[in-house]
Amino acid sequence: MSHTPRILMVSSEVESLARTGGLGDVVEALSLAVARGGAHVIVVTPLYGVSRVPKERTRWPRAVPVRHGWGADDVRHPGVVELETTHFPSGGTRRICLIDDPGLYARSGIYGDPWGTFGDNALRFAVLSRGALEIAGRAWDGGPDVIHAHDWHASLAVIYARTVMGERWARTPSVFTIHNLSFQGVLGEHMVDQLHVPRSLLTPSVLWHEGQVNLMKGATALADRVTTVSPTYAREILTPEGGFGLDEHLRAHSAKLVGIVNGIDTERFDPAKDGCLGFRFDAGTASHGRAACKKALRAELGLADGDGPLFATVSRLTWQKGIDLVLPLFADLVSRGAKVVVVGQGETWLEDQLVSAQARFPGDVAVRIAFDPALSRRVYAAADFFLVPSRFEPCGLTQLYAMRYGAIPIVTDVGGLHDTVQPASADGGAGTGFVAPRAEVGAMRAACVAACEVFGDREVMAKIRSRGMQADVSWNAPAREYRALYETLRRHA
Repeated sequence: MSHTPRILMVSSEVESLARTGGLGDVVEALSLAVARGGAHVIVVTPLYGVSRVPKERTRWPRAVPVRHGWGADDVRHPGVVELETTHFPSGGTRRICLIDDPGLYARSGIYGDPWGTFGDNALRFAVLSRGALEIAGRAWDGGPDVIHAHDWHASLAVIYARTVMGERWARTPSVFTIHNLSFQGVLGEHMVDQLHVPRSLLTPSVLWHEGQVNLMKGATALADRVTTVSPTYAREILTPEGGFGLDEHLRAHSAKLVGIVNGIDTERFDPAKDGCLGFRFDAGTASHGRAACKKALRAELGLADGDGPLFATVSRLTWQKGIDLVLPLFADLVSRGAKVVVVGQGETWLEDQLVSAQARFPGDVAVRIAFDPALSRRVYAAADFFLVPSRFEPCGLTQLYAMRYGAIPIVTDVGGLHDTVQPASADGGAGTGFVAPRAEVGAMRAACVAACEVFGDREVMAKIRSRGMQADVSWNAPAREYRALYETLRRHA
């Protein structure tokens, strides 16, 4: 197969348009990196009510028929809005097509709103999955060379292509990426008929799981390759502790499981160019530039002056992220002269506890219950230490952003955190951060105390910081792995 590879990516999130977490960041950056390497990439995602759509866009002249059930009338006709194509010197291109179906997507959230999760998400993402295949079939004569579906929301793209779209689609290789195994797309049996899924797939080896339909299980069963977003997470999901009920199934398919660690967009996340920062810097000027950023952030958030370390985190406030493991440490950190900053939103019980901590330690703890990308970058640029106390972490991006901006990560030894943060030595001769061996309060306390002890030695701090800032956290190496994976699948198609 000699023509330029054509890759269809299907995702519920794309960072520049609409996102709730790392999925959107990854799809945005990976699609660009693969296209930069010489491929033609089309990303298909919904046009949500919250999507930030640029002015440079065109609407396809015809709607696209999208079947979502077995009945004669089970067909929707969404429009397609296409953004301006990104061209690369390699000859590669990246196109984004948005499915415009207001009845399904024109709402004030991606998966839910303040009243809860949308009850028709299965239909919404079935239309995304089938619609993506229909769009790619019209955009490219002969369709894509590889289908790359991301997380459970796009799992039906793999299932439809393999089973109900005809022989050509059944032969098209597919990659399914697990970004977070804890979200699997679990449905009642009655949804099978409503979503145009053959009942022949209702077997324990494909869709049937513990009395329900599991879309992620079906996609991992039918895809040619299954990837996760770090090598360690790929091993963890094969265990009962990390498999969220699918470990036995995934072990049966382990021969096609690959762990490829995520990168970040180092062009967009560059402290030397970042317009969100009042003071810009690189590895050579980090000492002065970060001190200025730290002073500015203290003023912005109402923190008192002081010479102690600044601990910070930017996170979804959920049980997974382990923020409750560092809450008990605030008093100890403050007693050591430290300041603490938390930016994020999520579960109410965590938000309430953090707001209470801010009231308990005025001038020493600052909490912002918000999703604020610009503030997040100022936090990366100002923090001495960046807390990532996750109970499990498929990859994690915030520790990569933190290192890029010179904040030294303090992480638990799980998933992608294990793969991306190397334990620092006391003399600064090795490592990029501090690693707690377990996701426990005591282990995090020990890691934070070790960080406080190192903080007093500017030379050691500079060595660890510089090593993190100069680490290759870009998409260059991961994108090469994905391109090699796509090429292998094309050759064997």
